[in-house]
Amino acid sequence: MRKKDTLVFWLLLGGGACATLPTPSHKSFEFPAGEAFIGHSVSRPYQILGWVKSKVNFLSLDPDREESDLCKNYYSKSVQGLVQMAKDKGGNAVMDVQSVVFLENGRQETYSTAECSDDGMEGQALTQGIAIQWK
Repeated sequence: MRKKDTLVFWLLLGGGACATLPTPSHKSFEFPAGEAFIGHSVSRPYQILGWVKSKVNFLSLDPDREESDLCKNYYSKSVQGLVQMAKDKGGNAVMDVQSVVFLENGRQETYSTAECSDDGMEGQALTQGIAIQWK
């Protein structure tokens, strides 16, 4: 093969390989309303069991989905994890659910909305809350 033909061959091979890469598939997760509460807005009497924390890593490099939509989706999955941990401790629900974001300087910030960290390829949803048991 000539140099030009070899170059064309490698470009076509490389382009074909990129076209056949699998696209990430994301399962949908719903916020567990009735079992997870933002803030302290719980109307039933309860007993505090303690803090629960959850982490979910996800692929964020998806041209078909917005970063904020992916964050909300995996935030919901992380909150489902909080509820499951609360149930494992004998609880019924989680209150004061918050997103946790660690900053580059080592500090952390908490939010009452879905906030995620993202390095460009992988995102992370960290959540925390207080496990409670109904009286």
